[in-house]
Amino acid sequence: MKLTDNSDWATVKPGRLLKRRFTPGEQLVSGLDEFARANGITSAVIVSCIGSVTNLKLHNLCSVPDGGEPEFQDHEISAVLEIVSAEGHIAPLPGGDIRTHIHIVAAKPSGDVIGGHCVEATICTSAYVFLQVIESD
Repeated sequence: MKLTDNSDWATVKPGRLLKRRFTPGEQLVSGLDEFARANGITSAVIVSCIGSVTNLKLHNLCSVPDGGEPEFQDHEISAVLEIVSAEGHIAPLPGGDIRTHIHIVAAKPSGDVIGGHCVEATICTSAYVFLQVIESD
């Protein structure tokens, strides 16, 4: 399929599909960063993530004033939560480093959910992440 001339879209080549099991006490975001660096991964898509966490830190957009800077609100939930869904990517940064960007939805024992931009999450029992590596040209 030929794409129209639009710099917002690019054709990417999928590489390996990897599964990473996180164990109790591990950190989700920094753990994915470490896993990617150790395995030479600079670009990937988080295809699936399920499991449980005991501490979830979120940084959510709450408003964008007219002509102003976006405003964010931080949340920290210290409770046992089930990861209902998480998605995101690992992307290269200038200078050769990478950034793991995850959005997460987690359920409280009551069934109420909370979600947003995941700054960090401490694994409770386990978490399974499936990562689709994007090959460089």
